[in-house]
Amino acid sequence: MKTIIATIIRIVTGLKTPCHLPHNHVNAAIYDILTEFHAATANFPQWPTDPLHALSVVQEEVGEVQKEVLQLTYEPHKSDREKVRKEAIQMAAMSLRFLLSLDAYVYAPGAQHEQNQ
Repeated sequence: MKTIIATIIRIVTGLKTPCHLPHNHVNAAIYDILTEFHAATANFPQWPTDPLHALSVVQEEVGEVQKEVLQLTYEPHKSDREKVRKEAIQMAAMSLRFLLSLDAYVYAPGAQHEQNQ
């Protein structure tokens, strides 16, 4: 896993070595995102082929991060930085699932109906 993390850091940053980064934070974040990604795909191996439904999964996670940030900001007794981090990791993992399926999506309009009758 450490080799994968180092490779991802090099790809994302363009650096030949990740040693110039605060690697303990970056490595921990990427490790946690990949761990969440693998857990999510193991528990829910199916992913929407419709990109709008897939994006809804990502947006649901964004909403959970937003809720935790709002609570930490305005009702700090209901949240903490670890809850924000946990939700941000889940959001990143679902974003990765969305990204990795770009070639599998069927970009087609859904069924529609008239409402002005």
